[in-house]
Parts: sequence; C-alpha cells; structure tokens
Amino acid sequence: MTGKDATEASAVEKSPLAAVIIILVVVAIFAGVLLAKATNGSSDASTQVPGNSASSGSVPVGAVTITSTHNDAVTDYEAALATGKPVYVLFHSLSCQPCVEISAVADKIMPGYEGKVVFVNAISDDPSGQQLASRFQFQYIPTSFFITPDGKVADSFTGAMSDVDMKARLDKLIAQ
Repeated sequence: MTGKDATEASAVEKSPLAAVIIILVVVAIFAGVLLAKATNGSSDASTQVPGNSASSGSVPVGAVTITSTHNDAVTDYEAALATGKPVYVLFHSLSCQPCVEISAVADKIMPGYEGKVVFVNAISDDPSGQQLASRFQFQYIPTSFFITPDGKVADSFTGAMSDVDMKARLDKLIAQ
C-alpha cells in the first residue's frame, strides 16, 4: 500500500465518524431552535385581530381568563337569562386560531360590561358547551350570540371580531 492509498483509506474510515458528528450537530441545532420557539413562541399569542388595537399578549400565557375557564355552560346560561340582563354567549375552543383571537378580545372587553351584559363562556370541547350548543343554530366556531333580556337572539356572528366590533354589538344589545 502506498502512502497515498493509506491516506485515502484513513479518510474513508474517518468519514462515517464525521457523518455521525455532522448529524449530531444538525440534530442539536434543530432541537435548540425548537426549544427556543417553544419558550418564546408560546408567548407569541399576540396575533392581532384586524382593527384590534390590543393584542392577546396582554394576558399572561397560562393565565386563567373568563374565556379559558371550564364551566357548566348550561347552568351559566340559565342563570344569565334569569338576571333579566342582555347575555353574550361565546361558543369557542381553546385551540383554533380565530377562537383564540376572539377570546382575547372578550377577555379585554367584557370586564367593561360587567353589570350591563352577562357573559356566558361555552367551550365547545366541554360536554356542557356541546349541550348548550344544541339549543342554538350554528355550524362553526367561534360563534357569538347576543341575547336580549327576554331570551331572544338579537344578533349572531361567526369568526373573530375586533374589539371595536364587539363593543358596537354589545352597545347595540344594551340599547334594545
């Protein structure tokens, strides 16, 4: 074997080791990117609804909010109707993007309507949310229902809405 052949043989033997090292480096970089995205990306829920001046990022990630609380939607709806006040029912999930967007708007807006409009949170993944949904006519979430004090649907809306639109619909409901 000549010196050149020995060098080529040595390079071939080192090649699998080099390939393993390169694969490990690529996997480590990929894992680092995923970890960074998971820690920083989870607070990136600040997607804005068009026309919405506030982002959902104003609520700390993982915080319990009026739209993230698992509740008995049927009992809450019946109690809301018994108050004789207008009712805003939000059918949504905790995971679909339009649902997350409208939930952020409701979390921001609804405290300003306390005492004027009763909010009913209906998470469509919960059994009580599904039971309450059977009382209404709709196909998609998120869907909002604006109910008059006498229990009639005054308005409904499917999809995310801006804080300006939600306020306008709530103000119109109160004025009826």
